[in-house]
Amino acid sequence: MSTLEEQQNARFAALDPLLPPIAAPPEPSNEPLVVTVGGRKAGGLLTQVAHAPGSWPALWGPSDIRDLTAVPGESGAAGLAALLGAWRDRLRGTPAGPDSACSLTWPSRDAEASAVLLAHGFAPMTVLAVRTAEPPAGPGMARVTVRRAGDGDVDALTELRLAEWSYTCLVGPAVPRPGARELLRAEVVRSLRFSGLVWLAEEDGGVPAGLASCALAHATPGNSVHGRLLPGRWGYVDTLSVAPAARGGGVGRALMAVAHRELLTHDVRGTFLFYHPANPLSPVFWHRQGYRPLWTMWLRRPAWS
Repeated sequence: MSTLEEQQNARFAALDPLLPPIAAPPEPSNEPLVVTVGGRKAGGLLTQVAHAPGSWPALWGPSDIRDLTAVPGESGAAGLAALLGAWRDRLRGTPAGPDSACSLTWPSRDAEASAVLLAHGFAPMTVLAVRTAEPPAGPGMARVTVRRAGDGDVDALTELRLAEWSYTCLVGPAVPRPGARELLRAEVVRSLRFSGLVWLAEEDGGVPAGLASCALAHATPGNSVHGRLLPGRWGYVDTLSVAPAARGGGVGRALMAVAHRELLTHDVRGTFLFYHPANPLSPVFWHRQGYRPLWTMWLRRPAWS
Protein backbone atom coordinates (compact mmCIF):
# COMPACT_ATOMS: atom_id res chain seq x y z
CA MET A 1 0.00 0.00 0.00
CA SER A 2 1.36 3.44 -0.95
CA THR A 3 1.79 6.34 1.45
CA LEU A 4 -1.07 8.17 -0.27
CA GLU A 5 -3.39 5.22 0.25
CA GLU A 6 -2.41 4.98 3.92
CA GLN A 7 -3.12 8.68 4.35
CA GLN A 8 -6.45 8.33 2.59
CA ASN A 9 -7.50 5.34 4.69
CA ALA A 10 -6.65 7.25 7.86
CA ARG A 11 -8.74 10.22 6.72
CA PHE A 12 -11.68 8.00 5.75
CA ALA A 13 -11.55 6.15 9.09
CA ALA A 14 -11.75 9.49 10.90
CA LEU A 15 -14.67 10.61 8.71
CA ASP A 16 -16.89 7.54 9.08
CA PRO A 17 -16.34 4.22 10.89
CA LEU A 18 -18.34 2.34 8.27
CA LEU A 19 -16.00 3.25 5.41
CA PRO A 20 -13.79 0.35 4.25
CA PRO A 21 -10.17 0.66 3.06
CA ILE A 22 -9.98 2.16 -0.43
CA ALA A 23 -9.84 -0.19 -3.41
CA ALA A 24 -8.54 0.45 -6.92
CA PRO A 25 -11.02 0.31 -9.82
CA PRO A 26 -10.87 -2.72 -12.13
CA GLU A 27 -8.09 -2.99 -14.68
CA PRO A 28 -7.07 -2.56 -17.46
CA SER A 29 -8.22 0.93 -18.43
CA ASN A 30 -6.77 2.86 -15.49
CA GLU A 31 -4.70 5.96 -16.30
CA PRO A 32 -2.73 7.63 -13.49
CA LEU A 33 -3.22 11.27 -12.59
CA VAL A 34 -0.75 12.94 -10.19
CA VAL A 35 -0.54 16.57 -8.98
CA THR A 36 1.37 18.44 -6.30
CA VAL A 37 -0.24 21.01 -3.98
CA GLY A 38 1.73 22.88 -1.33
CA GLY A 39 4.52 20.34 -1.55
CA ARG A 40 2.12 17.42 -1.05
CA LYS A 41 1.19 14.90 -3.71
CA ALA A 42 -2.34 13.91 -4.67
CA GLY A 43 -3.05 11.05 -7.02
CA GLY A 44 -5.83 9.24 -8.78
CA LEU A 45 -6.80 6.76 -11.45
CA LEU A 46 -8.87 7.65 -14.52
CA THR A 47 -11.17 5.05 -16.04
CA GLN A 48 -13.43 5.27 -19.07
CA VAL A 49 -16.45 2.98 -19.35
CA ALA A 50 -18.70 2.80 -22.42
CA HIS A 51 -22.13 1.17 -22.14
CA ALA A 52 -23.43 -0.38 -25.34
CA PRO A 53 -26.80 0.74 -26.73
CA GLY A 54 -29.56 -1.50 -25.44
CA SER A 55 -27.55 -2.64 -22.41
CA TRP A 56 -28.81 -2.71 -18.82
CA PRO A 57 -26.32 -0.12 -17.43
CA ALA A 58 -27.31 2.36 -20.16
CA LEU A 59 -30.77 2.60 -18.58
CA TRP A 60 -29.31 4.09 -15.42
CA GLY A 61 -26.95 6.77 -16.69
CA PRO A 62 -24.93 8.21 -19.58
CA SER A 63 -23.43 5.73 -22.00
CA ASP A 64 -19.92 7.24 -21.81
CA ILE A 65 -18.57 7.53 -18.25
CA ARG A 66 -15.21 9.10 -17.37
CA ASP A 67 -14.51 8.15 -13.75
CA LEU A 68 -11.89 9.40 -11.30
CA THR A 69 -10.78 7.42 -8.26
CA ALA A 70 -9.18 10.22 -6.26
CA VAL A 71 -6.54 9.74 -3.55
CA PRO A 72 -5.61 13.22 -2.30
CA GLY A 73 -4.18 11.89 0.96
CA GLU A 74 -3.03 14.60 3.38
CA SER A 75 -3.49 17.30 0.72
CA GLY A 76 -7.23 17.07 1.46
CA ALA A 77 -9.69 19.36 -0.27
CA ALA A 78 -6.91 21.36 -1.96
CA GLY A 79 -5.53 18.17 -3.46
CA LEU A 80 -8.96 17.12 -4.67
CA ALA A 81 -9.47 20.51 -6.30
CA ALA A 82 -6.11 20.22 -8.06
CA LEU A 83 -6.96 16.73 -9.28
CA LEU A 84 -10.28 17.92 -10.69
CA GLY A 85 -8.56 20.82 -12.45
CA ALA A 86 -5.90 18.55 -13.96
CA TRP A 87 -8.62 16.13 -15.04
CA ARG A 88 -10.54 18.90 -16.80
CA ASP A 89 -7.36 19.97 -18.61
CA ARG A 90 -6.76 16.39 -19.75
CA LEU A 91 -10.31 16.13 -21.10
CA ARG A 92 -9.95 19.21 -23.30
CA GLY A 93 -10.03 18.23 -26.94
CA THR A 94 -11.14 14.65 -26.25
CA PRO A 95 -14.27 13.39 -28.00
CA ALA A 96 -17.18 13.30 -25.57
CA GLY A 97 -20.73 13.66 -26.82
CA PRO A 98 -23.85 14.85 -24.97
CA ASP A 99 -24.52 11.30 -23.66
CA SER A 100 -21.42 11.40 -21.44
CA ALA A 101 -20.43 12.31 -17.89
CA CYS A 102 -17.55 12.64 -15.48
CA SER A 103 -18.13 10.74 -12.25
CA LEU A 104 -16.52 10.58 -8.83
CA THR A 105 -17.68 8.72 -5.72
CA TRP A 106 -16.78 10.21 -2.35
CA PRO A 107 -17.72 9.73 1.34
CA SER A 108 -20.95 11.56 2.04
CA ARG A 109 -19.72 13.04 5.34
CA ASP A 110 -16.80 14.91 3.75
CA ALA A 111 -18.36 18.39 3.54
CA GLU A 112 -15.10 20.03 2.41
CA ALA A 113 -14.94 17.71 -0.61
CA SER A 114 -18.60 18.43 -1.37
CA ALA A 115 -17.83 22.14 -1.61
CA VAL A 116 -14.97 21.42 -4.04
CA LEU A 117 -17.10 19.18 -6.24
CA LEU A 118 -19.93 21.69 -6.42
CA ALA A 119 -17.44 24.41 -7.40
CA HIS A 120 -16.22 22.20 -10.26
CA GLY A 121 -19.68 21.70 -11.73
CA PHE A 122 -20.52 18.31 -10.21
CA ALA A 123 -23.95 17.46 -8.80
CA PRO A 124 -24.78 14.79 -6.21
CA MET A 125 -26.78 12.24 -8.19
CA THR A 126 -26.83 8.98 -6.22
CA VAL A 127 -26.27 8.03 -2.60
CA LEU A 128 -25.22 4.64 -1.26
CA ALA A 129 -26.96 4.46 2.12
CA VAL A 130 -26.57 1.85 4.85
CA ARG A 131 -28.66 0.53 7.72
CA THR A 132 -27.30 -1.46 10.62
CA ALA A 133 -28.70 -4.92 11.38
CA GLU A 134 -31.47 -3.72 13.66
CA PRO A 135 -35.03 -5.07 13.94
CA PRO A 136 -37.25 -3.70 11.16
CA ALA A 137 -39.80 -0.97 11.68
CA GLY A 138 -43.42 -1.96 12.00
CA PRO A 139 -45.57 -2.44 8.91
CA GLY A 140 -47.86 0.49 9.66
CA MET A 141 -51.53 0.62 8.79
CA ALA A 142 -51.46 0.12 5.02
CA ARG A 143 -54.36 -2.04 3.85
CA VAL A 144 -52.29 -4.31 1.65
CA THR A 145 -51.20 -7.93 1.68
CA VAL A 146 -47.46 -8.54 1.19
CA ARG A 147 -46.44 -11.92 -0.22
CA ARG A 148 -43.44 -13.51 -1.91
CA ALA A 149 -43.63 -12.91 -5.66
CA GLY A 150 -43.52 -15.76 -8.17
CA ASP A 151 -43.35 -16.47 -11.88
CA GLY A 152 -47.01 -15.59 -12.31
CA ASP A 153 -46.31 -12.02 -11.21
CA VAL A 154 -43.78 -11.09 -13.91
CA ASP A 155 -46.15 -8.75 -15.77
CA ALA A 156 -47.21 -6.89 -12.62
CA LEU A 157 -43.64 -6.61 -11.38
CA THR A 158 -42.47 -5.32 -14.74
CA GLU A 159 -45.05 -2.53 -14.72
CA LEU A 160 -44.02 -1.52 -11.20
CA ARG A 161 -40.32 -1.49 -12.14
CA LEU A 162 -41.11 0.52 -15.26
CA ALA A 163 -42.92 3.13 -13.13
CA GLU A 164 -39.93 3.37 -10.78
CA TRP A 165 -37.45 3.69 -13.67
CA SER A 166 -39.56 6.34 -15.42
CA TYR A 167 -39.62 8.39 -12.23
CA THR A 168 -35.85 8.02 -11.85
CA CYS A 169 -35.45 9.47 -15.35
CA LEU A 170 -37.00 12.67 -13.93
CA VAL A 171 -35.17 12.93 -10.61
CA GLY A 172 -32.03 10.78 -10.98
CA PRO A 173 -29.35 9.72 -13.44
CA ALA A 174 -31.53 7.28 -15.44
CA VAL A 175 -31.88 8.04 -19.15
CA PRO A 176 -34.91 7.31 -21.36
CA ARG A 177 -33.89 4.53 -23.73
CA PRO A 178 -35.69 2.38 -26.29
CA GLY A 179 -36.24 -1.19 -25.19
CA ALA A 180 -36.47 -0.30 -21.50
CA ARG A 181 -39.53 -2.46 -20.84
CA GLU A 182 -37.84 -5.58 -22.24
CA LEU A 183 -34.69 -4.99 -20.18
CA LEU A 184 -36.70 -4.41 -17.00
CA ARG A 185 -38.77 -7.53 -17.62
CA ALA A 186 -35.59 -9.60 -18.05
CA GLU A 187 -34.27 -8.20 -14.76
CA VAL A 188 -37.53 -9.14 -13.01
CA VAL A 189 -37.18 -12.72 -14.26
CA ARG A 190 -33.53 -12.82 -13.21
CA SER A 191 -34.35 -11.56 -9.71
CA LEU A 192 -37.10 -14.13 -9.23
CA ARG A 193 -34.84 -16.92 -10.45
CA PHE A 194 -31.59 -16.12 -8.69
CA SER A 195 -32.34 -14.20 -5.48
CA GLY A 196 -35.97 -15.09 -4.86
CA LEU A 197 -36.11 -12.15 -2.44
CA VAL A 198 -38.92 -10.34 -4.23
CA TRP A 199 -42.17 -9.29 -2.56
CA LEU A 200 -45.42 -7.97 -4.01
CA ALA A 201 -47.92 -5.80 -2.13
CA GLU A 202 -51.54 -6.14 -3.21
CA GLU A 203 -54.64 -4.17 -2.37
CA ASP A 204 -58.07 -5.73 -2.01
CA GLY A 205 -58.93 -7.77 -5.07
CA GLY A 206 -55.31 -8.58 -5.81
CA VAL A 207 -54.49 -5.17 -7.35
CA PRO A 208 -50.66 -4.73 -7.42
CA ALA A 209 -49.63 -1.80 -5.21
CA GLY A 210 -45.86 -2.15 -4.90
CA LEU A 211 -42.79 -4.35 -4.96
CA ALA A 212 -39.57 -4.81 -3.04
CA SER A 213 -36.74 -6.62 -4.83
CA CYS A 214 -33.73 -7.55 -2.72
CA ALA A 215 -30.61 -9.72 -2.81
CA LEU A 216 -27.58 -10.73 -0.75
CA ALA A 217 -24.19 -9.18 -1.55
CA HIS A 218 -20.68 -9.98 -0.34
CA ALA A 219 -18.16 -7.15 0.02
CA THR A 220 -15.18 -9.13 -1.25
CA PRO A 221 -12.62 -8.50 -4.02
CA GLY A 222 -14.22 -8.82 -7.43
CA ASN A 223 -17.65 -7.81 -6.16
CA SER A 224 -19.16 -4.46 -7.15
CA VAL A 225 -19.43 -3.34 -3.50
CA HIS A 226 -15.79 -4.13 -2.70
CA GLY A 227 -14.26 -0.90 -1.45
CA ARG A 228 -17.70 0.54 -0.70
CA LEU A 229 -18.78 -1.56 2.30
CA LEU A 230 -16.96 -3.21 5.17
CA PRO A 231 -16.10 -6.86 4.38
CA GLY A 232 -18.84 -9.40 4.95
CA ARG A 233 -22.36 -10.26 3.82
CA TRP A 234 -24.91 -7.48 3.34
CA GLY A 235 -28.56 -7.32 2.39
CA TYR A 236 -29.18 -5.28 -0.73
CA VAL A 237 -32.45 -3.44 -1.37
CA ASP A 238 -32.33 -3.26 -5.15
CA THR A 239 -35.74 -1.75 -5.90
CA LEU A 240 -38.70 -0.45 -3.95
CA SER A 241 -41.52 0.68 -6.20
CA VAL A 242 -45.00 1.79 -5.23
CA ALA A 243 -47.68 2.24 -7.87
CA PRO A 244 -48.36 5.96 -8.44
CA ALA A 245 -51.97 5.65 -7.30
CA ALA A 246 -50.93 3.95 -4.05
CA ARG A 247 -48.15 6.33 -2.96
CA GLY A 248 -48.43 7.99 0.41
CA GLY A 249 -50.51 5.19 1.91
CA GLY A 250 -47.83 3.21 3.73
CA VAL A 251 -47.27 0.56 1.06
CA GLY A 252 -43.49 1.07 1.04
CA ARG A 253 -43.32 0.76 4.82
CA ALA A 254 -45.32 -2.48 4.75
CA LEU A 255 -43.05 -3.95 2.07
CA MET A 256 -39.84 -3.02 3.87
CA ALA A 257 -41.03 -4.45 7.19
CA VAL A 258 -41.24 -7.83 5.46
CA ALA A 259 -38.06 -7.40 3.39
CA HIS A 260 -35.90 -6.27 6.32
CA ARG A 261 -37.16 -9.10 8.52
CA GLU A 262 -36.24 -11.65 5.85
CA LEU A 263 -32.84 -10.13 5.03
CA LEU A 264 -31.82 -10.13 8.70
CA THR A 265 -32.35 -13.90 8.90
CA HIS A 266 -29.31 -14.30 6.60
CA ASP A 267 -26.80 -13.08 9.22
CA VAL A 268 -25.95 -9.86 7.38
CA ARG A 269 -23.82 -6.98 8.72
CA GLY A 270 -26.55 -4.62 7.65
CA THR A 271 -28.45 -3.57 4.55
CA PHE A 272 -27.68 -1.02 1.85
CA LEU A 273 -29.36 0.64 -1.11
CA PHE A 274 -29.01 3.51 -3.56
CA TYR A 275 -31.27 6.55 -3.68
CA HIS A 276 -31.24 9.87 -5.51
CA PRO A 277 -30.94 13.11 -3.49
CA ALA A 278 -33.11 15.05 -5.96
CA ASN A 279 -35.98 12.59 -5.51
CA PRO A 280 -38.56 14.40 -3.33
CA LEU A 281 -39.87 11.10 -1.92
CA SER A 282 -37.12 8.57 -1.32
CA PRO A 283 -34.55 10.40 0.90
CA VAL A 284 -37.16 11.15 3.58
CA PHE A 285 -38.57 7.63 3.40
CA TRP A 286 -35.21 5.87 3.63
CA HIS A 287 -33.94 8.03 6.47
CA ARG A 288 -37.07 7.16 8.44
CA GLN A 289 -36.31 3.51 7.72
CA GLY A 290 -32.95 3.87 9.47
CA TYR A 291 -30.66 4.43 6.47
CA ARG A 292 -27.99 7.09 6.34
CA PRO A 293 -25.62 8.20 3.55
CA LEU A 294 -22.22 6.52 3.28
CA TRP A 295 -21.05 7.38 -0.26
CA THR A 296 -22.24 9.99 -2.74
CA MET A 297 -21.82 9.54 -6.49
CA TRP A 298 -21.22 12.90 -8.18
CA LEU A 299 -21.75 13.53 -11.89
CA ARG A 300 -20.90 16.33 -14.30
CA ARG A 301 -22.87 16.05 -17.53
CA PRO A 302 -21.74 16.13 -20.26
CA ALA A 303 -18.14 15.19 -19.61
CA TRP A 304 -16.66 18.21 -21.38
CA SER A 305 -18.91 20.79 -19.64
